Amino acid sequence: MKNIAFIDLETNSDRLQIEDMGAVCSNGAHFHENSFERLLTFLKPMDYIGGHNIMKHDLTYLAPLYKKVGCRLPQIIDTLYLSPLLFPERPYHRLLKDDKLLTDSLNNPLNDSIKAFELFQEEVATFKRLDEDLKYIYYCLLENSVEFESFFRFIEYCPDKTESLPDILLHRFNGEICESAPLADMIVHYPLELAYALALINCKDRYSITPPWVLHTFPDVDKLMVQLRSTLCITGCPYCNKAFDIHLGLKKYFGFDSYRLYDNEPLQAKAVEAAVKGKSILSVFPTGGGKSITFQVPALMCGEMVKGLTVVISPLQSLMKDQVDNLRKHNITDAVTINGLLDPVDRAKSFERIEDGSASILYISPESLRSRSIERLLLGRKIVRFVIDEAHCFSAWGQDFRVDYLYIGDFLKQLQKKKI
Repeated sequence: MKNIAFIDLETNSDRLQIEDMGAVCSNGAHFHENSFERLLTFLKPMDYIGGHNIMKHDLTYLAPLYKKVGCRLPQIIDTLYLSPLLFPERPYHRLLKDDKLLTDSLNNPLNDSIKAFELFQEEVATFKRLDEDLKYIYYCLLENSVEFESFFRFIEYCPDKTESLPDILLHRFNGEICESAPLADMIVHYPLELAYALALINCKDRYSITPPWVLHTFPDVDKLMVQLRSTLCITGCPYCNKAFDIHLGLKKYFGFDSYRLYDNEPLQAKAVEAAVKGKSILSVFPTGGGKSITFQVPALMCGEMVKGLTVVISPLQSLMKDQVDNLRKHNITDAVTINGLLDPVDRAKSFERIEDGSASILYISPESLRSRSIERLLLGRKIVRFVIDEAHCFSAWGQDFRVDYLYIGDFLKQLQKKKI
């Protein structure tokens, strides 16, 4: 086995100083001192250095010190980037919470190093258990990326396949992605983002989502998911024919065989179809006319296709509760509300369900958009649509104008900028 050590540095962000150091190497030796010279001696025989988020954190301190003493920096392996690729299912790996490593003690770099090493060993074992096509796909996409190249060298993975990567992709993900997706362009320009998108698709868990740190660091993952799973192709393919079938969606989620007709016009179906295809729509229905179906079916379908969240802005807390309760009558538990009527426990549960991907519809009031916690919550999810329920409230509410409806447009612009 190649010599590898996992390290963790505790630093003071104010003074930009290293305050404590921990490391463990593959032969079981431990290091826990606050001495760079001793750490360097400990790491000198190593071919590889690993850590969790080592590239963005520990390496910024280590690399200049290595350079200062004229030593060669070993190859770097970062378990942070490997985790979404190899553990995309919800619940995620026991040692992971988004981009953080879960450890038993506070600010103990040796303990964190040991946990990172354990995580890496499980990442290696998980990669080896993948089917050969998926291994080859990941290798072709990631072998030249700084985040993954050392990993493939360490495990000495050398595939002997000669088939075209787009052909292997289409075969391996047959029925799970659109056959007309621009795979060749993705492979050339977005290989890492494509790998993360495929990992999420491959896990086949309804409620697994792209981790927020991935969305922030690699925002094009979202774009690729849309191209792979949420863009209807012109010719039709096995995936699109099934995924975009609004009648299958209605039957699956609500048990209805058909949409309502109004003067023999399929207005409900037209609204749902337009929404599923990603168009902006204005739906006007009489009270009790089935308006909610026109955004609930697309929300549930898109929640499955691209793991997206639909945010419904509603004027009254009672209306939010009624809609969530009505969905539950159909055994649909994908909707939550966050409003002032919730006690702290229920509010925390709603936040958790949005964060972990187990909810694909969120009901909030327009006033909630001014909340920093709501903004942070939405920044952590892929938003597929904002819905303004009871849209007449957008302009008036009885005799009193609701100023916060005017803030919706500004909020959406700010959210979009922060997601880029």
